Amino acid sequence: MGMYVECRDLLVETLKKSGCIKQPFTSRKKLLASAESRVSAVICEEETVERQKGRKVYTDGEGRRLKRSRLYSRDIIFSVVIGDYSSEKIEEIYEKFLRSLPDGIYVDGDYVSIEPRESDWMDEKDHVLYAKVTVQSKIVFHGGLYRDTDMMRIKDINVDVRKEK
Repeated sequence: MGMYVECRDLLVETLKKSGCIKQPFTSRKKLLASAESRVSAVICEEETVERQKGRKVYTDGEGRRLKRSRLYSRDIIFSVVIGDYSSEKIEEIYEKFLRSLPDGIYVDGDYVSIEPRESDWMDEKDHVLYAKVTVQSKIVFHGGLYRDTDMMRIKDINVDVRKEK
């Protein structure tokens, strides 16, 4: 799976473990159409991609030397929404969610850091959901897209030298 799917699924599972009763929505349209008072959602807000030029030489687990080129830097920003009847219940779920969120994950062998950013607390007059109180947090996943290439070792190269007549 790719970075987007892995990150989204991690947030959904973390919300479930934190006390959200129902399956979190992953679509803004379905969230807004919901008539439930207890809601949760994981919605992708944006992704930024930036070309990179970094290279690094490393040795893998089999002793091969590889050159890793970072092609792109990727930042995916998700909004995590938690809504319920009371501020106390939301705060309990929200704090469990933040405690359960890891510093980062590995996606296809590459490390992706996780950084919670700002959160907005809203009561029923400030949003369109049926919940009495909601909190919406931005979570940023910072990773990249890489290409690994083998580096030839001198002992693996056979040079045939002949004298021309």
